[in-house]
Amino acid sequence: MSTATELRLTQRWLALEHEAIWTLGLVGARVPALADAAEDALATHSTTRDRLSDAVRKLGGSPVATQPSYDVAEPTNAATGRTLVRDVESRIAAACVRLVAATTDQARDRAVRGLRAAAVAEVRWGGEPDPFPGLD
Repeated sequence: MSTATELRLTQRWLALEHEAIWTLGLVGARVPALADAAEDALATHSTTRDRLSDAVRKLGGSPVATQPSYDVAEPTNAATGRTLVRDVESRIAAACVRLVAATTDQARDRAVRGLRAAAVAEVRWGGEPDPFPGLD
């Protein structure tokens, strides 16, 4: 696998972490019943974002920046808030699967940990357990 491929896939995952942080902030602010869970998840995603930014730099890239906003519907209740978070966690899992398949060593280990974290988070937010998360 080439460094360019690893960089591209890591950047994709990083972009999704930015979106997760934005989504969790929105959910936490708009749905008081989910504020504590969103705050906890936001801290986890912020740590992952920082680690991925470092990984991108080590690969010779410049970390992709967060967008000013994302195409995420405003949550109107706990059910829609959970759905928004599950959606981004599912997409993170899919990005991690691509990295697992395309990388070795440390990058693969990081992607496996990311896949596991996204799959567990998706279930915590009300998703059904999936024997093969990230493979839609």
